[in-house]
Amino acid sequence: MASLRPSAFNQRERADGGPFLVVESAEKEEDGGVYVFFTDVPAEQHTLDSPKELLLYVTPDEMTIWPLNVRQDRDDYLLPKYDTLKRIIICRRKVGPYQLPTTTDEVVELLEELPDGFAKDFRFGLGLLWEYRQICETVAEIEGVSTLVIHGGNDAKLDPPLYILGERRFHELRKELNRIASRYQRDARRDKQFSTYHTLLHAADPAQFPVQNKKLRPDAIAEMTNGGRDHAVLSKRDRRAAIRMVQDSVAAMAETDAHTLLALKSDIELVTLKQLINRYQEMLEGGLAESKWQNFFLANPFILNLAFAIPAMVVQGQAYAGGKRLNGSGGKVTDFLCASVSTGNLALIEIKKPDTELLGRTPYRGDDIYGPSTDLGGAIAQVLDQRFRLQSELPVMKNAMNRYDIHSFAVRCIIIAGVTPQEHQQKKSFELVRNALSDVVVITFDELLTRLTELQKAFQLPDFEETVPF
Repeated sequence: MASLRPSAFNQRERADGGPFLVVESAEKEEDGGVYVFFTDVPAEQHTLDSPKELLLYVTPDEMTIWPLNVRQDRDDYLLPKYDTLKRIIICRRKVGPYQLPTTTDEVVELLEELPDGFAKDFRFGLGLLWEYRQICETVAEIEGVSTLVIHGGNDAKLDPPLYILGERRFHELRKELNRIASRYQRDARRDKQFSTYHTLLHAADPAQFPVQNKKLRPDAIAEMTNGGRDHAVLSKRDRRAAIRMVQDSVAAMAETDAHTLLALKSDIELVTLKQLINRYQEMLEGGLAESKWQNFFLANPFILNLAFAIPAMVVQGQAYAGGKRLNGSGGKVTDFLCASVSTGNLALIEIKKPDTELLGRTPYRGDDIYGPSTDLGGAIAQVLDQRFRLQSELPVMKNAMNRYDIHSFAVRCIIIAGVTPQEHQQKKSFELVRNALSDVVVITFDELLTRLTELQKAFQLPDFEETVPF
């Protein structure tokens, strides 16, 4: 019983022959209307004390309905069908006034004049058909509104306790709800066919009944997001699926929506770069080991490219730079071996930690000048030695690797270490030290971060109002 839709339930014959109507003239009312009551008591047994609920009030100009729940098996029997929305008023149409009924048969005849979409059988408790219940349920959500008024026109007006709805707008909405229902019914049929095909046919004979790909209904995504203008909240699985869908459609999108595709690429790059910058900042504050930074740069090699004035590529991480003795010991390993994209000229990058001291802790001989720290001096000597070994053995290594596109014309040496000093004299000393180095470039971790943030700014489109004069 509980699984039946209201429209099907109300069509069932009741054992008592009910429900019944009681029609009473409202002589005391100024408009001289007629009250129609819903009751379970037959007319011949009805008395003044018999229970009844107001269902309808009719005047020449208006028909007012009090929609009722008429499921006898429910606790809300004969209570308002739409909760706080108590009444629906249907204003008369231009064809003429409503005829005031005096009998049950005349009430039944009058209800046929209700607009399409309304329940026209009083056994339904009146109101809207079950398929359009969302209209009343939505209006019922508005605080302070207890009456829905349907009249000629196309407006939608909130005037508590009234919600005024034009009949033309009502029918447009009703037809849209029909289209939505039909669309999802078709989708449900396709989904059922898809599931039964694979569960029954493909499982029994995969050769005769191969796997079918599930097809997305055309414009489904556009409808869900209002043509892309609305934002949809996606689950993790939905996000992965959306990425895969875009990947599968890149070629078609490039032909029809190249501008949109390029804008998407730019958005992805900006978001990815922002996340990378946030990760970089977190690592700077974490006091991580050199190996963590080496892995980070290996996963994001374009950051190392920012250390060069020309385009470069990573040839090898933890690269052998030569120097092995006859017993196999003493080999030199550089953190990164890079090369110029255009000429193949090699460069060595040595990674130290952000907390590496770049200058001595005390001024030299009491002056306001600081010399390089032991750590920085050792790093300089280390990378210069790696360069010497590499230049000596590169011809042999090129033959062994079959890499004839890399060369040691003028091998550059780069050290990424420490952070820029904050005190003025230390800044001066640091610049004096590193600019005196002709063969080694020293870059700090915070300087690389600054280059990343500047790159982010360059990727961002400028504000239209700031760039176009008026």
